[in-house]
Amino acid sequence: MDTNEKVSAVARTMAILEILSKDDQLGVSEIARRSGLNKSTVFRFLSTLSQLGYVYRDAANDRYGLSLKLNALVGIRSSSRDILRYASSPLDFLAKETGETIHLAILEDGELVYLRKIESAHSLRVVSMTSSVGDSVPMYCTGLGKAILAWFSVAEQEKYIAHQVFTKYTETTIVDGPSLLKELGQIKDCGYAFDRQEHEQGVVCVAAPVFTSGQLPIAAVSIAGPSIRMREEILPRYIDLILSVTKEISEKLGTMSSEDENLPVFSEPELK
Repeated sequence: MDTNEKVSAVARTMAILEILSKDDQLGVSEIARRSGLNKSTVFRFLSTLSQLGYVYRDAANDRYGLSLKLNALVGIRSSSRDILRYASSPLDFLAKETGETIHLAILEDGELVYLRKIESAHSLRVVSMTSSVGDSVPMYCTGLGKAILAWFSVAEQEKYIAHQVFTKYTETTIVDGPSLLKELGQIKDCGYAFDRQEHEQGVVCVAAPVFTSGQLPIAAVSIAGPSIRMREEILPRYIDLILSVTKEISEKLGTMSSEDENLPVFSEPELK
């Protein structure tokens, strides 16, 4: 392959990736129509990208979508700074409105990592809430993690589950794949996730994802507090607040990402 052919191959690959970034899933024919490439060429490039882990094929409808591995191409550090910058004021507002502990987390190298924590203003706090900036926590038993997992493709969710060692932290921790998949479907439908004492006894949280313009999750925000304060009657208000705040952050990141090619989406978990 000479230099011109290599450049052409890269250009066609990028064209396909850009087309896929605008929709959740597309079939070969639609990608071919939008790109101007013939279907056999599109299929060949998709097969290679799928083998490399950058796109996935949904067997249920024979369509393709971007995987969450693309973040590995550009790294997470710059995006972390950008997320913190755009999320700072909305998180402060959320903390003031609720008085509870606020978390911002991102997925890095297959782990959920805290980027920011605002401590509760209440004198009564949860002693067992050991979260700290830089700490990593499981995805399957935290509101933050489930809010992100819900937006993985079903194929990626199943892959995550197949490689996950489930630890039962409390009596309410989900430790089986079918139950987790069912809950993730519900989370995607409603847009928010709960952790009802699943990771730490006595801690309840509600969380929601933050998106880029490509409608893939790039972070998650949670309101966490003791179960005695996080009562059912107050949760609807917290849900409204967190959805409003994550929407605001998403809109800011979406505007930025349309101008900044270096803003990545989450990487798919590294499965050993």
